[in-house]
Amino acid sequence: MAWLRDIDIWFADHVFPCHRQTLRYAVSLVRQPDEAEELVQEAYARLFALEDWASIANPHAFTIRVVRNLAIERFRRAEVVRLDQGAILHTLEIADQEPTADVVAMDRSELNRVVKAMQEMPPRMREALYLRRIEGLPPAEVAERMNISVSTVETHLVKALRLLVQRLDQQEARARTEQESAWETKERLERG
Repeated sequence: MAWLRDIDIWFADHVFPCHRQTLRYAVSLVRQPDEAEELVQEAYARLFALEDWASIANPHAFTIRVVRNLAIERFRRAEVVRLDQGAILHTLEIADQEPTADVVAMDRSELNRVVKAMQEMPPRMREALYLRRIEGLPPAEVAERMNISVSTVETHLVKALRLLVQRLDQQEARARTEQESAWETKERLERG
């Protein structure tokens, strides 16, 4: 089964065996089976979007946390919430405002994508972007450190940001294409 990626095998071994439990938990939160299934599928999609999925110590607990957070997000966005759902939301409220494990993992994944894109930049462009956006130095100080004019710093920054956005879009498109290709291959093999 060469078309299976490592994350597909991990998902099949560690996440999907708990699907019924995860779905029951989602139904207990939203009370609607269709909406619960959507929550679970969204949670699975978020798992597949993680770059460091292999570092998740307890995949089932992590998935449950993602489902819970998605339910809270939906309740908060809903214009009308049934009374029983409001009561559930009230019991689910997070006491502290620290980011949850799924948010940390997604942010870490996004940061890894940015770092990879920055590593592909020309060195001077990368240095200007790092000093200005990461270190937070004013343009004049960046110019002084790099021994260039402020207008050259600004040119480097504009080009670096354009390149960064372009590379991130390319990475996302590539990942989406790989996922779609894997699904299409799986469907062909299942059909026959």
